[in-house]
Amino acid sequence: MSSVSHPTLGRRAFLSGLGAAALGASCRQLGRGPRILRLSHSMTAGPTSLHVFANTFKQLVETATAGDVTVRIFSSNTLGQEREIVQQMQEGLVDFMVSGSAIWGSVAPRLQVLDFPFLWRDWDHVHRIVDGPVGREIGDYLAGAAAVRPFAWGDSFGFRQVVTRSREILTPADLAGLKIRTIQSAIYVKAVELMGASPTPMAFGEVYTSLQTGVIDGFEHDASTTLQQRFYEVAHVMTRTRHIAGVLGLWASTVTLGLLPPDLRAVLETAAQGASAEQRRTGPREETSAATELVRQGMKIRDFDNTAFHAKAEALWDTEGRALGVAPWLAAIRA
Repeated sequence: MSSVSHPTLGRRAFLSGLGAAALGASCRQLGRGPRILRLSHSMTAGPTSLHVFANTFKQLVETATAGDVTVRIFSSNTLGQEREIVQQMQEGLVDFMVSGSAIWGSVAPRLQVLDFPFLWRDWDHVHRIVDGPVGREIGDYLAGAAAVRPFAWGDSFGFRQVVTRSREILTPADLAGLKIRTIQSAIYVKAVELMGASPTPMAFGEVYTSLQTGVIDGFEHDASTTLQQRFYEVAHVMTRTRHIAGVLGLWASTVTLGLLPPDLRAVLETAAQGASAEQRRTGPREETSAATELVRQGMKIRDFDNTAFHAKAEALWDTEGRALGVAPWLAAIRA
């Protein structure tokens, strides 16, 4: 189907370079027997942004612990839709989740600041914020509000674009009235409304069939996801709106963390940071490869001038920033 290279190539050298042997030595001292940790994500297994993050974490943990800890990955919403996993994480039934930050906005509203439309300039801009003091404050806030903590931050494999079944989007007016699927998130709904389209929130697993049957006119996501989920079979035009970055997290249940010894938690967190570094390096390569393959599969990809949306977006930032109580975080992002 795809000529995109699989990002797990060269993993042995990568693990070695991260000092997995040193991690393993520290974890072997635990002597507490084997553990199985459950990790959920919504995408297919393979070179998708969520699975690369999850699978790299799995490999690092299992190498570091010499098999004492197994990370069992449940891809493609095997354990339930993301909203259900949020609840399972809060109850400690699922230990880890890799997802975009948006799904947590329903239980931790301030997190919506990360998905304000047209806010981020590039991934370096994102990394400066989430890896710094703001990211640490967000982690503490999430632990208190939602019983999860971001063990590491990751990148979508490209900014989110508008993808339509057939209509070409050449000007902002061309978006008017289009039913565009979006994440079940208040800020994503407002982002699509800001662009003049009609937001249609729905679970990720319903997108393909809804496109196929005409329930929606399109969706918004990155090129890699569009390829790996085979959405190009039922949607044929991508417009590079670059409206949302799509910040990812490897989220840990604080219930689970409370049951683990501190030295093992430290090993898991180090593995998460290593997985983040590798996942971020993979992103630009996968975005380019995915776009090339989408064109080969017959999809039209169009550039788009999004400056017409900027004034409305800044007004939205100010209004939502005050309402959510995130003015200091927003100021740091805009600096």
